[in-house]
Amino acid sequence: MLQKIRDNSQGIGAKIFVWFIIVIFGAWGASTIVSSVINGTPAVSVNGTDIDELEVERTTQIRLQEMMQSLGPDADLSSIDEDLAREAALNELIQQELLLQYAENTGMVISSRSIDRSIAQTADFQVDGMFNGERAQMLIASMGYTPNSYRAALASQGLINQVSFAYGLSGFVTTPEIENIAKLLNQTRDLRYILVSLDTQLNNIDVSEEEIEEYYSANESQFMLEEQVSLEYLELDKDAIFDEVVVTEEQIVQRYEEEQLEYQSQIERRAAHILLEAFDDEGMAENLTIATELKSRIDNGESFEALVLEYSDDLGSAEDGGDVGYTTGDNFVEPFEQALLTLDVGEVSGPVQTEFGVHLIKLTERSESALESFEDSRERLERDLKSDEVDTLFLQRSEELGNLAFESFDLSDPAQLMGLEIQTTGLFSRSGGVGIAANSDVINTAFSPQILLDGLNSDLISVTPSRSVVIRVLEHNQPRLQAMEDVRGEIEIMLQFEKIQEKTLNLGETIKSNYQNDQNIDSLLETQNLSWNQLNGLERSDQVLPPQLVNYIFEMTVPEDDGTVIDGLMLNSGEYVVIELQAVKDGSLEDFDETELNSLESFIAQQSANADFEALITGLQNRADIIR
Repeated sequence: MLQKIRDNSQGIGAKIFVWFIIVIFGAWGASTIVSSVINGTPAVSVNGTDIDELEVERTTQIRLQEMMQSLGPDADLSSIDEDLAREAALNELIQQELLLQYAENTGMVISSRSIDRSIAQTADFQVDGMFNGERAQMLIASMGYTPNSYRAALASQGLINQVSFAYGLSGFVTTPEIENIAKLLNQTRDLRYILVSLDTQLNNIDVSEEEIEEYYSANESQFMLEEQVSLEYLELDKDAIFDEVVVTEEQIVQRYEEEQLEYQSQIERRAAHILLEAFDDEGMAENLTIATELKSRIDNGESFEALVLEYSDDLGSAEDGGDVGYTTGDNFVEPFEQALLTLDVGEVSGPVQTEFGVHLIKLTERSESALESFEDSRERLERDLKSDEVDTLFLQRSEELGNLAFESFDLSDPAQLMGLEIQTTGLFSRSGGVGIAANSDVINTAFSPQILLDGLNSDLISVTPSRSVVIRVLEHNQPRLQAMEDVRGEIEIMLQFEKIQEKTLNLGETIKSNYQNDQNIDSLLETQNLSWNQLNGLERSDQVLPPQLVNYIFEMTVPEDDGTVIDGLMLNSGEYVVIELQAVKDGSLEDFDETELNSLESFIAQQSANADFEALITGLQNRADIIR
C-alpha cells in the first residue's frame, strides 16, 4: 500500500498539489509569525509595564531546553508539560519585573563601566582567555539581542542582582537563637530498647489455599502483565564498517602533503592593544588624534603597559597590559590582523581604525608551529582517512537500508541485499527493556500504531551517533491476567510476610502496654528470647540505629524529673521497637569549634536572608497590579 502511494506521488498533478499545499501553509505560518512580531501582544502587564508574548515564549523555550537536558538523551519527553513550563516562565518574568521596578524605585543604578567589565569578563565571549569582539557580537545576535538590547538586559539583571545581594547580606542571627539551635543540634539522649525482629515470629506460619485464592481474586490488578512486544531488527554499526575500510599508502602520503601545504610555516602572533572606543565619526576623529599623541609618547620611551591602564577602554585586557591573546590570522577583525602582519616583536603600530574604535597594536610574540614528521603522524592520518570513509559509507548505507525497509514487507530482503544479520530482542513493555529496547525512540516506534498494528518495517532509528536500526514487531502480547498457578508462590510469600508482621506488631504492642502498666515483662522477654539493649549519648547523626528510629527517639517527650517515657514504633522493615527514654542532655555552644560555629551562624543568617527575600517578592506581588 505504501509503495503504491509512493509511486502515485511521482506524477506532475500530484507535485503541483503538494506545492499548492506548501505555499498555502507557508503563507499562513509566515503571516502568523509576522503578525505576532508586529503586534507584540502583551502576555501580562505588571504595574502598567507590559511583558510581551515573544519574551514569554523565549523564556519558556529556555526552560524546556533545560528540562530536556536534565532528563538525559533517552528520557521520555512526553512527560514534559509545556503549559507548566510556560506558567513557570511567566511567573519568573513577573518576579523579575517586580524586582526591577523595586530596584529603580529605591534609587539603585548600574554604571556603564560595570556593564563593560561584565561583557569583557564573560567566558563565552573569550578566545584563549581573551575577550573577542567578533565572537561576542555573533553570540549576542544568536541569543536574539542587539548590542544595545543586550546591554540593557545586563543592566536590568544587574539591578535585580543588587536587590538579591543586598538581602543576602541582611540576614543575621542573635546569640539566644544560636544557643537554642545548639541545644537541639547537639542534644543527646539515653535510652534502652527491645527489638522484636521478624525472625522471632517465623514459627507456625501457615497460609491456606482459600486465603491464596481470596487474595488473588481481590487483587487481580497486581497480577496483570503489561502489553509487551518483541522485535526483530537490522543494525548498522560504524565500528563494524571501520574494519572493512582499507587505506592505501598513497592516500596517506597525499593527505600528509595536503597538510603540509595547509599548515606549512603557520605563524602564530600574540597581540596587545590600547582601544579607544568610538561609535560615530566625531568620536573616531577625536580618538585618532589621541591615538597619534599616545603613539608619539610610546616612541619617546613611555611604557605601553602604563598607557594601556590609563587610556584603554578594553577593561578586560587592560589589567594584563592590553593582551588579547594569539591569532593565526583570523581571530581579530581584518584591519587589526593586517596591522599585525607589518609589525616586528615589540613594535607598536600607528592608529588603526575598526568598527570598535581606534587601536594602537603591539606585537608581543611571534612563533611558527612545527609540523609532525610523516612517521609521527602516519597512524593519525590513517585513522582520519578511515573515519572519513566510514562516515561516508555509514550515510550511504543508512539511506539504502531506510529505502529497502520502506519498500519491503519484512526484513528478509534488506538483510540479504545488505549482508546484515536479523537480530531479535526479548519481550519488553512500554517502560523498555535491554539493548536497543532501552532506547526511547525504539520503544516509542515499536508501540506506534503503524509498526504495532499494521506490521510495517520502521524508518531508520538512530540508537547512538554510531548505530542505527530498522525494526519490525516479531511478537505482540496484549495486557493479560497471569494464571493463579503462575503467581501462587508469590502470593503465599506475601501473605506469610503479612502474618509475620502482624504477629510482630502484636507482640511488640503487648510488651509496650504491659511495661507501661508496670507489669513484670521479664518472663515474656525470656519466653520470646528478647532482651533490653542500653544506649547512652545517642546523637541525631548517629547511625547505630535505623534513621527512622533515631528520628522517632528525638521526637519523644522529654522525661520529667527522674522518670522515663515508654513508647513503641513499627519500623518500615516490619520490625517493632519498644523504647524507654531515660534522659535528655541539651547541647551547648561549647560543643562547636570556631569553624563549625561560624558555618552554623552563616547558614542560619543565609536562611533568614532567603526568607526575607521571599517575603519581599510575596509582598511586591500582593501589592502589584498584575493583569494576565
